[in-house]
Amino acid sequence: MAQDVQKYVKTLPLSNCGAVRILFEKGHKMSNQQIKPSRWYYGLAVVFFILGESFFTLFFLNSLSGLSGAVTQVVVPVESEIMLPEAGKYTIFYEYQSVVGDRLYFTGESLSGLQCALTSRVTGHRIALSRPLTRSTYSLGDRKGVSVLEFTIDRPGVYEFSAWYPKGQEGPEVVLAMGHGFMKKLMGAIFGALAIFFGSGAIAIAIIVITLLKRQKAKKQLENRYGQDRIYGMG
Repeated sequence: MAQDVQKYVKTLPLSNCGAVRILFEKGHKMSNQQIKPSRWYYGLAVVFFILGESFFTLFFLNSLSGLSGAVTQVVVPVESEIMLPEAGKYTIFYEYQSVVGDRLYFTGESLSGLQCALTSRVTGHRIALSRPLTRSTYSLGDRKGVSVLEFTIDRPGVYEFSAWYPKGQEGPEVVLAMGHGFMKKLMGAIFGALAIFFGSGAIAIAIIVITLLKRQKAKKQLENRYGQDRIYGMG
């Protein structure tokens, strides 16, 4: 561009050369003027977004890993003792796709005929089991379940859990899983991960937009500053 201007200056009358040189010097000075903030902020936004998404992935995977151990699995029919560590409301899930030890279970989503009972080992009282008001489902890797029963206990401790098919009815071995506040923990993990995902994305976009607007404003100020200088010697 400088060579083109120099050629153009040579073709002008001597009276106009000074004006063209002034224009060239002003434009050259403005082009070399640093516009703030730097373009590096765009890169910072990208880095922030990548770090946020990486943290989102780690948080979600760790949360799911913790949820896998938040329920007690029982292969039924069975009579066994289980430890319920907290007082409050529990949900029993039927895991129609499950993994227990080295064995995989694929038993279909429908479950019929299975009867269950829960008894306090300390008091000998049977705990009332009822159908949940809402149907809850989950999918954790190789495990998929649906809520089938719920109950409430007043104290933590050891309980006797039994599940059987009525006399004369045969049924497959299936996996039941029971947990305290499991769905709340699952939803907390999901919404927490989504907050990280969208939060990091929103901050990255904000950095880009603010940087762009400030750079446009700074560029306009430079253009106004150099555009207001009078050029003498023309026409």
